Amino acid sequence: MSLAQKDAVPRLEAALKVTGAARYAAERHVPGLLHAALTLAPIASGEILQIDASKALALGGVVSVLTHENALRIVRPGVLLPLQNKRIHFAGQVVALTLAETPALARRAAWLVSVSYAPLPSIASVAQGLGEAFAPATAGRVATDSRRGDPEGALAGAELRIARSYRTAVNNHHPLEPPAVIAAFEGERLTVHTTTQAVFAHRQALADCFGLDPEKVRVISHFLGGGFGAKGTAWFPCLALGVMAARLAGRPAKLELSRAEMFTLIGRRQETAQELVLGARRDGHLTAIRHDTIAQTSTFADYADPVGTPARMLYACANVATTHRLVRVNAPQPNPMRAPGEGPGSFALESALDELAHALDMDPLELRLHNYADHDQHAGLPWSSNGLRECCLVAAERFGWHQRPRLIGTMRNGHQRLGWGMACAAYPVYRMASATELRVDAEGHLRLRCGTQDMGTGTYTVLAQLAAAAVGVEVANVSVELGVTELPEGPYSGGSQATASFAPAVEGAARLLRSRVIELAVTDRDSALHGAKASHLVIADGVIRDRGSNRSESLAALVARAAPAGLEALAQTTPSATTQHSAYAFGAVFAEIAVDAELGAMRVTRMTAAYAAGRILNPLLGRSQIVGGLIGGIGMALHEAVLTDEAQGRILNHNLSDYLIPVHADMPRFDVTFIEEKDPHLASGIKGIGMLGTVGTAGAIANALFHATGRRVRELPIRIEHCLDTQ
Repeated sequence: MSLAQKDAVPRLEAALKVTGAARYAAERHVPGLLHAALTLAPIASGEILQIDASKALALGGVVSVLTHENALRIVRPGVLLPLQNKRIHFAGQVVALTLAETPALARRAAWLVSVSYAPLPSIASVAQGLGEAFAPATAGRVATDSRRGDPEGALAGAELRIARSYRTAVNNHHPLEPPAVIAAFEGERLTVHTTTQAVFAHRQALADCFGLDPEKVRVISHFLGGGFGAKGTAWFPCLALGVMAARLAGRPAKLELSRAEMFTLIGRRQETAQELVLGARRDGHLTAIRHDTIAQTSTFADYADPVGTPARMLYACANVATTHRLVRVNAPQPNPMRAPGEGPGSFALESALDELAHALDMDPLELRLHNYADHDQHAGLPWSSNGLRECCLVAAERFGWHQRPRLIGTMRNGHQRLGWGMACAAYPVYRMASATELRVDAEGHLRLRCGTQDMGTGTYTVLAQLAAAAVGVEVANVSVELGVTELPEGPYSGGSQATASFAPAVEGAARLLRSRVIELAVTDRDSALHGAKASHLVIADGVIRDRGSNRSESLAALVARAAPAGLEALAQTTPSATTQHSAYAFGAVFAEIAVDAELGAMRVTRMTAAYAAGRILNPLLGRSQIVGGLIGGIGMALHEAVLTDEAQGRILNHNLSDYLIPVHADMPRFDVTFIEEKDPHLASGIKGIGMLGTVGTAGAIANALFHATGRRVRELPIRIEHCLDTQ
């Protein structure tokens, strides 16, 4: 594994995107296209009494209005599909879809659809429903609750005990590209251009819902303008609605969500209320951890982020208990959002550790190093690799942590108070089955085909790099096909698992293709390598060479002469259902903040982070991924919160003027280091980094604020009023 500059290949599709040549889902031209617009419920709970679409249908060019009275009946367990009945679960729920010849006409007609309701009592927040909290079946992919040792006994006997409450707000996914679908039927064949993080999963779900043969459903997603979890399961109800519209109209139909609709129709990061208790000895060693989380879910389905995961495994502690409980709220269904669970959970854990360090008068970094876990105590397994200690030391050195004064509020820059904080990070390694096809043609050009999708993270580029390195050609000599369900089935983009999943398949196909090329070379009588030992042949820079002699032949010449139709290889890999090791990526993040003592304005001025995430295929794209994650963490810490009118259950800030997100002017200087890490227990040595940068970031920022001002903020986002100097 190398972080050599030669691996820092810029995105291969970058020119297409910046010149506008890359066509996104909503930009596809389909003849006879109808445009859809939505009518949304203004109440948080109730039933539809009557719908009058006569004024909308009277407009010339309006084709139809779909409601629960005339929509197709489709079923998807655990998903609220639109227009299936008259029940209203949240404000912003779809109650009608209008189809018209133009987008403007569709929107106008949608406003003319008149709906009367019978409101019912609603619950608008976790606080309102605490008495009805219940245990979900799972928390993400892990068990709802966990326990090891005797946490209660250890807390009772602890030399020092910290018990704190932390809260995190609802956050919304806001990729630059709004979700969209263009659906067209030809008999029982369906073609769908859509914004999806899972072309194959959405193909199967559409086939199931509409009674279609999956082989006759074609889902296409060549380019995505971001996702963050918004274009997976949460997008499916509206995706299905667009397909339903096309089915009933007998013409292609397009549905593209507005920015306001994205607040209610594509999921959210759930609100959490966390109780965290730490027990420790005076020397700083943890003796007990208890982490209890109550979070929001919808009235129609259960979803729980794995908020307690960091408390279960990140630090050495013999006595740990975690729980997850849910409260049903009349609000949109939560779903995974970048670093789901680990993001909010690490804020509480890393803040509590900082509070413990202050109570012990111990350096926060020293406290974490004291409690380094030499194995995964939760799973009872050795780590596949764990570079957390090195991440802490390298990032601390680069940040200058040794210069941090222990006293609170003593760092100044003019009228600004400065503060330094840090936190650790971890995110599990996930993998899924993947297949890849490689083909070399008579010109020596390599074509890679894999049915995954590129969210803008560089999948096209990394696939090409993997194939080029494994076969022995230049990256410029590789073309990549992805984003279509006609290709070999690839992985979902989410959970930091796409690259870790397709890399073994790409390298497996490359090994098979290399062996076929070498076999062809040694058996072709016209080849300069005829009769050579196959084990002595290598391929590099598109040339096959014999290490035992000066003989060589170009890959293109060999294939053109001996296999003019080309050679191909297909590989499929499936991760083992059992494991002997616990696999996580780790990191440490250090933040400097500056607070205006009079105005309370706070800025993150500098962030230094180090990550041990296995094999880094492209350090340029890897840094971009991490910086994106850090920016997401800054947004969670300082900006993002969905505000709801609890009396009506309606979102108040459903626009990008009032829902704050970090912008360029908010950005600090980023210093990101990857620790070189070889993990022999993981296929291709890859862990994944998409989520990792967000974990721990909010905690580091909150800890820096305490160091600057002595103000301990336990609720996100941190606002100006939290920072005002009242001394």
